[in-house]
Amino acid sequence: MAELRWNPLLKTWTMVASHRQNRPHLPKDRCPFCPGSGKVPESFEVISLPNDFPVMMPIPPQPDPVATSFFRTMPSYGKCEVVLYSSEHAITLQELSLEHIQKLVQLWKSRFLEIRKDPHVKYVFPFENKGEEVGATIAHPHGQIYGYPFIPLKLETEYHACQEHYQNAGECLLCRITQEEKNSRLRLIHENTSMVAYVPFFTDYPWGVFIVSKRHFSHIDHMTNDEEKDLAEMLKIVVGAFDFLFDRPFPYMMVMHQGPVNHELEIPSHDFFHWHIEFYPPLRARDRIKFYASSEMGAWAAANVVAVEDSSQHLLESKIRFLATWEESRALHEVQRLFIDRYGPSPQDISFYKSPGRINLIGEHIDYNGGKVLPAAINRFIYALVRPRKDNRLRLCSLQFPGVLDISLEEISPQKELSWTNYPLGVLSEWKKAGLPILHGMDVLFLSTIPPGSGVSSSAAFEVVFATALNDLFGGNLSGKEIALLCQRAENQFVGVSCGIMDQFAVAMGTKNHALLLDCETLAYQPIPVSLGEYVFILTNSNKKRELRESAYNTRLEECREALSFLQQRFPIKNLCELSEHELISSRDLFQGRETIFRRALHAITENQRTQEAAKRLSAGDIEGFGCLLNASHQSLKENYEVTGEHLDTLVSLAQEVEGCVGSRMTGAGFGGCTISLVKREAIDRFKTKVGSIYKEKCGITADFLVISLEDGAKKIKGE
Repeated sequence: MAELRWNPLLKTWTMVASHRQNRPHLPKDRCPFCPGSGKVPESFEVISLPNDFPVMMPIPPQPDPVATSFFRTMPSYGKCEVVLYSSEHAITLQELSLEHIQKLVQLWKSRFLEIRKDPHVKYVFPFENKGEEVGATIAHPHGQIYGYPFIPLKLETEYHACQEHYQNAGECLLCRITQEEKNSRLRLIHENTSMVAYVPFFTDYPWGVFIVSKRHFSHIDHMTNDEEKDLAEMLKIVVGAFDFLFDRPFPYMMVMHQGPVNHELEIPSHDFFHWHIEFYPPLRARDRIKFYASSEMGAWAAANVVAVEDSSQHLLESKIRFLATWEESRALHEVQRLFIDRYGPSPQDISFYKSPGRINLIGEHIDYNGGKVLPAAINRFIYALVRPRKDNRLRLCSLQFPGVLDISLEEISPQKELSWTNYPLGVLSEWKKAGLPILHGMDVLFLSTIPPGSGVSSSAAFEVVFATALNDLFGGNLSGKEIALLCQRAENQFVGVSCGIMDQFAVAMGTKNHALLLDCETLAYQPIPVSLGEYVFILTNSNKKRELRESAYNTRLEECREALSFLQQRFPIKNLCELSEHELISSRDLFQGRETIFRRALHAITENQRTQEAAKRLSAGDIEGFGCLLNASHQSLKENYEVTGEHLDTLVSLAQEVEGCVGSRMTGAGFGGCTISLVKREAIDRFKTKVGSIYKEKCGITADFLVISLEDGAKKIKGE
């Protein structure tokens, strides 16, 4: 059945299309929108296609014979098209280049002009549904365009309000709304030369962003080339900000509102109606849906669950975090303005510092066993903006965590409520214990692009960036190695986590395009060049909360100490990793049936050997040989050290099945967190698609992917 039915209560048409029940649902084995499906060209950037399951069609069937003299039907005439944003299945809108997104805007324009040629079409409606939460059944990045033979009721309602305001006030209603938002700046998210984005005063969604052109025009075909470019930038930034709200893919409905076509209101709408885009994101928290329930659906009386002034500030901060991964200088400019908004103006200069996250390529759980590890700093950072004060107060705030701490430098103590502040406070505590100078108080604002709890050492980056600032501002003259040791003490003694030295060392001492072969016992290290050629490292975040991390970490630490005590009965050693695999196996009798303790030692010793071999393979350019060592490392972490768990094991096994992936393993403490995989560049999209879709199906969680580069360690980047 496919027809339109008149609703006399609301005076609008209901579209009936029972054949849409047969739409595909998230195909795992193939995607109809990917090259090779036979449906699309082998190569394309953006393209429009007829919808295979249209709710309206150019040659509709006759309505079923159910109408009466009162109940009306008419054929479901109209246009339904699919707009593909890219040939890459796993890419998202904000990952596309500005030039690419502008081509999407131009496609919207060209399809609008083509569809409006049909005199039966009264409204052209580009839109996108992203995410399962809003009913998207295919993950490939795409939107749709409908050409309705009537003006939809919501647009009709907006037209009526805008026309009435224009007649009464002589101005465009959207122009007035936008000016009010710009004047207040309470809900403003982003502004460029010709576009502005804000969460409107009256929105019924916590993050219901509007993108509105500054120049008044009613239809997309009136948009200039420069406005196309600015809209492309605005789309990239808004959608990027969404994803950084909760460090997860953010679902939304995006719709374009413009004037009608082939209708008596078309010409008048040039004056009274204003082209704009509206977003309806269904989340009210990371894993909570804002449902349109009885009041919203039954009475059209919306209830927003948050104050949009608060949600707008949250989104603004997320936008800055996204900008920091795309255009660092712009992000720092904007975060400087936020710093002044929070702390007030001052003649004192603001200094900027940044510290990277780290990935351990191989050598897991042996930093506290005297082994060698192979970490590297990566392209996710924590930034610290620091401004001196004339008193001895320390004020700390973060764009990632709630609250502001205001404390005297003489009263440094662990914080329970604002627990995130314990990392910089611990550094300050150890700084004072070392007798290093503290000349005055500070105002500090932190900005992070490192997802917390992902296993890439956000805590170490937090500590090292603050220590780097103290070292610069107060003339501590500490070396990178000394900063790392101070930060390790801070985490051990103030935060209360018994970590090794690897994380802080890698963050403080990282070298671009190199890993560090680090002896955790002597702190001797060697930069190892990493030239991957046709391969890249992909960091995959399981998004599995690591509930067992601290207890399991301490348990493994005690088990290794117990293994060491057994082996010290035969060998004069201080650490497990001083032994070879052969020496361990020949001493199995010392464990007297303690198989678990033996396997812990077996992992530590063989992992140490794998790490040293990995450094040789990388130095020699043997990338595939290095990949084999990654696989062996994960197998040992799974079977001998037992720190992987279902989620990490699933990610690794799926990765190892992808053609073009030569190695994969968990990285970090385990029981959640991340994996690292070595993948050919040409296989990136295939890798994300297969691993992401099947992991979601098996584990019920959406994984995040990041192609990583190896970066320098902590440093000052701006300020005198």
